[in-house]
Amino acid sequence: MKHCPICNRSSAEVRFYGEFCEEHAAKKLKEKLVSEVPVIVCRDCGRMKVAGKFVPENKENMQRLLASVYKPYLVSLINSGNGIARIIVRDESHYGIEVEHNAHLKFERILCDDDIRKRGGYYEAVVQFRGEIGKVSRAAASLQRYLEDNGAFVTRVEEKEYGVDIFTSDKEAVVSFITARHFKWKGSFELHGEKRGRRLYRNTYFITL
Repeated sequence: MKHCPICNRSSAEVRFYGEFCEEHAAKKLKEKLVSEVPVIVCRDCGRMKVAGKFVPENKENMQRLLASVYKPYLVSLINSGNGIARIIVRDESHYGIEVEHNAHLKFERILCDDDIRKRGGYYEAVVQFRGEIGKVSRAAASLQRYLEDNGAFVTRVEEKEYGVDIFTSDKEAVVSFITARHFKWKGSFELHGEKRGRRLYRNTYFITL
């Protein structure tokens, strides 16, 4: 039979985790847990920074962030709101003891790299849709959704008399979109600088619908 060295209760009365009763094993675990968790959020797009990348602020990504902060413990997010995340922390190395814990989220609002470039008017490609207005509108909306889904952004959109010009941050995503939709296009390529000895081009893709 075991006796807790803190409260002297026995293993016949309460559950034990190692040498301590459940209550005091839980207290010892909670004492190791930080109370504040820094959360970096982009003030323009609202994404949060997890593992060096800006990702949508949702429950899955918040749990990933919390798991990285509370290593080596296992973390399950119950809920979060009003600056507090309610979590369950499990110590696998100490007989699987679990505790509930309030993590106070300390938000820091900055600009992500994409929004810094967006504010600076950065773009790598221009897609020029021309043709019947309905087709142009549908194609432009489809392109913008595709870019957002693939980590790119639209710097600006310019309405033209017979179509629309879309300025975007990722020419590779544009090529992927055009290829997937089997659009026929004409292009031009303009040198606009160098980076680490590599020439950088801005590409224009002209598509008639």
